[in-house]
Amino acid sequence: MKKSQIGVVGLGVMGKNLALNLEEKGNRVSVYNRTSEGEEHVVPAFLENAGKEKDFAGFQTIPEFVSTLERPRKLLIMVKAGRPVDEVITELIPFLEKGDILIDGGNSHFEDTERRAHQLSENNVHFVGMGVSGGEEGARYGPSMMPGTDPDTWKEIKPIFQPIVAQSFDGSPCVARVGSGGAGHFVKMVHNGIEYADMQLISEAYDFMKRGLKMTNEAIAEEFSGWNTGNLEGYLMEITSDILTVKNSDGAPLINKILDSAGQKGTGKWTAISSLMNGTPSPGITGAVFERFLSSLTDLRSSLSNKLDGPASFQIEEKEPALSDLREALLASRVMCHAEGFFIITEMNRIHDWGIEPQEVARIWQGGCIIRSKLLIPIVSAFKNEQELKHLLLSNSFSKMLSSLQDGWRKTISRSARIGIPSPVMMSSLSQYDSIRSKRLPANLIQAQRDYFGAHTYERTDQPRGNYFHTNWQKKSTNR
Repeated sequence: MKKSQIGVVGLGVMGKNLALNLEEKGNRVSVYNRTSEGEEHVVPAFLENAGKEKDFAGFQTIPEFVSTLERPRKLLIMVKAGRPVDEVITELIPFLEKGDILIDGGNSHFEDTERRAHQLSENNVHFVGMGVSGGEEGARYGPSMMPGTDPDTWKEIKPIFQPIVAQSFDGSPCVARVGSGGAGHFVKMVHNGIEYADMQLISEAYDFMKRGLKMTNEAIAEEFSGWNTGNLEGYLMEITSDILTVKNSDGAPLINKILDSAGQKGTGKWTAISSLMNGTPSPGITGAVFERFLSSLTDLRSSLSNKLDGPASFQIEEKEPALSDLREALLASRVMCHAEGFFIITEMNRIHDWGIEPQEVARIWQGGCIIRSKLLIPIVSAFKNEQELKHLLLSNSFSKMLSSLQDGWRKTISRSARIGIPSPVMMSSLSQYDSIRSKRLPANLIQAQRDYFGAHTYERTDQPRGNYFHTNWQKKSTNR
């Protein structure tokens, strides 16, 4: 029997489209789908429809499926993250051999990926945790891929995945070995955290225009379309303009009929948790996650909308200056949230020693993925020019950019507060900017309070770091 270059486990939306993409680029692809009630005919249906007259081989059992693959066998697992991935691995292990390669292309948590890689290494099987971004269309025509594995395994799978991905702005493929172990899934997780923040920021700008400036959906779409240039140019800006022009069957704007309750699959939350657990500030990303939680409280918000007063009526008289300032606020806030994401990556890379190169991450995010935008071009340059760049804002290009944008940024936040329109991620991004540029913060008082009630000690500005002191504050107080 003719052998296949790769096997795909799972024919859901992403698995099916990646299988079609792989076959279209010259691979024979074996496919297998775990059956459950009502899904007995997934593989035959695929072969009779989307896969008809193409170079696929479909199977109902794992032994047959695995036996059709070239050695070392390469299997791409596209099932729901969590227990299903472990169950598939358990089913596959008895039929794998030394040197075979298992690739998890789902949204697995990076710690699960590290565990699985360690377990499979005991069976001499290579495990790759590969983040895949781009949704259904990206999977079919060119995603961004973020594999985490060792260099030798990457050499084996590189010829298969390079031809199926999107291209960055310089024409290079949007796939690269981002590091070892769980690096691939970690980088994809942070990508999604930035995605949450980007989406929230665009939504805040939309809300400001709609409620604050009383603009129509068509006018907002036109404004966003005009903004879709330079560092604001990107996929999310593009689709937002499209969304705002779509009509319902009754001729009304469809966006007006969509319930304001945002869903999530957990990757943004994981990013927030990771930043909290490792002491890496991410108020923009974390704020975006909280806003999704808050949006789901529709009944509570409805009740409080009639109970809690907002500010007295305030009219924004000059629309054009307000729009110009809003554009600056959106760009500045996006820079801050990208800086947050890359700071999380560099700090976790330092802890885990994964070997992640931030400039490569920014390059492979330039095509195929959801947060692809022109802003990633100067991010690549910043990390390429300064190999040991600890934080994006230490780059002169970005510090100057934010300095030039801050006037409009501050005016927008002020207007939002005065008219009572929430802009939580724009506000938290500006607060982070002001915090991170402050040589001195009021944390000295917090540390004194901690020492007062808990004897937690403190360091002094007139003594070397690492020397700790304690004061009996009650005894020294002159007010007692």
